[in-house]
Amino acid sequence: MSENTFVTSDEEWDKIHTLIKFYFDDFKDFNSVDFLKNLPAVAYQLPARLVKFLNDFKYDVSPSGYCIVSNLKIDDKTLGSTPPHWQLPTNNDTCEEIVVAMCLISTILGDIFGWLTQQDGRMVHDVLPIRNLEQEQLGCGSKEKLWWHTEDAFHELRGDYLMLMCLRNHRAVPTIVSRPDYSKLTTSQLDRLFEKHYTIRPDNSHKIENESESRALMRKSGILGDVSAAYREVVQRDTQPEKIAVLFGDRDDPYLRIDPYFMGEPENAEAGDALHTLIDLIDNAIVEVPLKQGECLILDNYKVVHGRPGFGASYDGTDRWLKRINITRDIRKCHQVLQVAQPRIIY
Repeated sequence: MSENTFVTSDEEWDKIHTLIKFYFDDFKDFNSVDFLKNLPAVAYQLPARLVKFLNDFKYDVSPSGYCIVSNLKIDDKTLGSTPPHWQLPTNNDTCEEIVVAMCLISTILGDIFGWLTQQDGRMVHDVLPIRNLEQEQLGCGSKEKLWWHTEDAFHELRGDYLMLMCLRNHRAVPTIVSRPDYSKLTTSQLDRLFEKHYTIRPDNSHKIENESESRALMRKSGILGDVSAAYREVVQRDTQPEKIAVLFGDRDDPYLRIDPYFMGEPENAEAGDALHTLIDLIDNAIVEVPLKQGECLILDNYKVVHGRPGFGASYDGTDRWLKRINITRDIRKCHQVLQVAQPRIIY
């Protein structure tokens, strides 16, 4: 087993499950302020070996830039069928308990947050194939390859980490992950990538056409003013994207911000050459991670890109189903753009 994989023992899972039941009995709604505020006190009661593993990943980033927590037990029968749409998730005890486990694990790394423009402002997202979206650049697509990217690369408040929990993946559809070797870039290419020559537009998951019909009706009636304002900002970022640097931080071990599918042409040939070289380095470093049921993949969103190859969906209730959570190491940096009523949602 790889050193970046934590295998939960049966005894440790029993302890985690006891915490889940205890916590969820006290706080029924895992989107509530009370639930989120009290998470840290419970999270540090997780098995000590798991807490150490997560803290080691947080403060001493693994060479791969990702880690896996495995053997979080899920009963496939009680889980129920993979929903046909994220708007219609299956709310049963098995599903809700695994979400609580995700929240507890996430809290060791930072604060959970969501986007008002993504899956109707939910903090825990469903990633599953949706009929008629097969060719879309969305986590809910299938036939179309989901091009690799850093999550929400268009936004300066994107998460530090991304968590993907596998509820079901019978066909072993892989998540692709890559961390490039920057030593293969020339000094000139590094210079260009550290300069603001590039633009990234919002990805399709934040577009108004992917809002649910029910929320669209409320928004159009004028009830949800904040939502309308959030979508206006998405349009502005789409039509007038600001110039950014693709790399930042330490030149020897830089942070990364990239989403080639949604990037415009760089403003000069040297910047374009540097970007294409980096893209090739990322392509050459890709590894496939076919998550199994009960495995939780944690990605350092400043270090690695992720994506998914195309696959055929059956829409028979057995399709690949992941849960997704965004995590920031410091929720205070988002203070000016957090909702008052939902203080973990960015608009």
